Amino acid sequence: MAAQPTPEMRLADRRKLLFTLGFPYALLLLSSLVAWPWRALDLPGVLGTLTPLSFVLLVLTVGASSYALRKKLPLSMITWLPAGQGAIVLLATGLMAGGAAEQLTQLALIIAYGLIFLIVLGITTAIAAHGGAIAIAFISFFIFTRAARFPIFEVEDAVTTSASLFTLAAALLAIAELVLMVWLARRLVEAADESAMGTALWIVGLTLAHGLLASWQYPIQEGSFSIVVYGNGILSWLMFATIQLGMAAVLIRLRRAQFREQALQQENAQPPTTAEEPQSGEDDTSPDPQTRRGGRPTPRRRRR
Repeated sequence: MAAQPTPEMRLADRRKLLFTLGFPYALLLLSSLVAWPWRALDLPGVLGTLTPLSFVLLVLTVGASSYALRKKLPLSMITWLPAGQGAIVLLATGLMAGGAAEQLTQLALIIAYGLIFLIVLGITTAIAAHGGAIAIAFISFFIFTRAARFPIFEVEDAVTTSASLFTLAAALLAIAELVLMVWLARRLVEAADESAMGTALWIVGLTLAHGLLASWQYPIQEGSFSIVVYGNGILSWLMFATIQLGMAAVLIRLRRAQFREQALQQENAQPPTTAEEPQSGEDDTSPDPQTRRGGRPTPRRRRR
């Protein structure tokens, strides 16, 4: 009999799982953290809004997602691929930011994000074969990558006082949100089938709540400190996230229904495994060897 794992080993395994799930989000967060002093000090080498170190970390995140894909995306790496796709979006938005043609840049960003979202949506539909909870959490992990990017108020023209404190508050909020999301991801991986959907709904709830938690940054960036700007930020995030989650939910539901229909058709197409046993009774009784076909008994020979 195999030895039972000790509680210390189980605790070590859970910590390793937490680190594995959080690794790509840590890269995304570091790309923003290293950009803070670089841009605040106005150091050279900035491309759009990306510093050289930020660029390298985002590329590493994309490479990590490719590695997870080559590993056939095990459940312990469920966050790696959506984080990598989110890193591509952050690379595109960072490089295109600050362009001369503002409208053309916004259009290019929308097209780029739409293409990446379609790829993620296709992968989400394929993952639906392993469960609806995993699939809806997967698309939430992708949307939530936007939480890893926080504004640097030192470079905002509208912010003149306490800019460093505002940036610090935004960074701490991003850290707290990402840590909570990674913790929920570990709960999802460890959850049984009956409790996985509940954890997935918490993940969706945190994704939607990001707008409520982070929209205070928009009034400060504009220097208006208006509740209307704050409300518009919440509304825009809810629309942005709900549309994507709704599209994914419809496709996941259709895909799951297709899987159930295919499984039912396969069950109905299988031949019956139990064959009828021959009945034992009068049909199995062999005729008396002393009886003839006519039914009369054979006469005995008289002994001489």
